[in-house]
Amino acid sequence: LETLEDLENALHGGALHIKGIGHRRKEMLAAALAERLGRVRTRRAHQPYPLPPVSMLLEVDHMYREKAAAGALRKIAPKRFNPKGEAWLPVLHARHDNWHFTAFFSNTRLAHELAKTRDWVVIYFQAEGQPEGRCTVVTETRGLMIGKRVVRGRENEQQLKETV
Repeated sequence: LETLEDLENALHGGALHIKGIGHRRKEMLAAALAERLGRVRTRRAHQPYPLPPVSMLLEVDHMYREKAAAGALRKIAPKRFNPKGEAWLPVLHARHDNWHFTAFFSNTRLAHELAKTRDWVVIYFQAEGQPEGRCTVVTETRGLMIGKRVVRGRENEQQLKETV
């Protein structure tokens, strides 16, 4: 093991066997690594930066999933949960109006555990001169929007638009 990513992969895959480190301690290590390695830049809540419309995010999600399924996107080798170092994660870069987007399938521990690595799409967005933001688009599994693609955290906006 040479990197924190290697340690995380060993913990996740059950390949870490060290005397004195039991199941409970492994879970604590995995949680600490997930927090440290999964940390993203977050915007400050008190600064009102513009967000792209939900409809635009869903367009980017649709474009990404369509091109990924067709094998039309460049693939990268993520550092996390990729012990063989294979380039398997398709990445989309797109522009809409004054927004720049980068989209890829979620490569988190939870996405792997729930077998959602081909469903959950992470989209980074940035308007000209503004800080970067992030959202996740998923297929809803319950409620009024079941079976539909939704932007996590903005479901109410989507429901309002669909009922109007």
